[in-house]
Amino acid sequence: MLFKGQCHCGAIRVELASDRPPDQQVLGACQCSFCRKHNARAISDPKAHVTLTAVDSQQLQRYSFGLRTSDQIICRRCGVYVAMTLTDGDRVWSIINVDTLEDRALFTRAPEARDYSAEDRESRITRRKARWCPTTLIGWPTLAAG
Repeated sequence: MLFKGQCHCGAIRVELASDRPPDQQVLGACQCSFCRKHNARAISDPKAHVTLTAVDSQQLQRYSFGLRTSDQIICRRCGVYVAMTLTDGDRVWSIINVDTLEDRALFTRAPEARDYSAEDRESRITRRKARWCPTTLIGWPTLAAG
């Protein structure tokens, strides 16, 4: 199944390819202050694949905080939090904000609260590589985090 979406203005597009139907997707609700302030529902599935396309790369904003193990991807124009990415060499993993998908209403499972505050940097990266979606970036600029 292929699910498509984008930020509000369309500058950043999202595609989620998964064999799991939307009502069986496990959704997470990270308890960090960033995710709580965005009320984000995230999909994390190592068997799925995400494609993030920068239609207008000028609008891509990366934001990193805490252990700085990942970048939160936000649209500069419309302010939508789209995804979180982890890059290691030429490999990328991500979770996406399910509410950016066109068919978001089909993802009906209640998000599971998750608290990763006790993790150190190494264990956080290891967990993310094991549990996040392999990701392809299209039209992605090289940007400094910030």
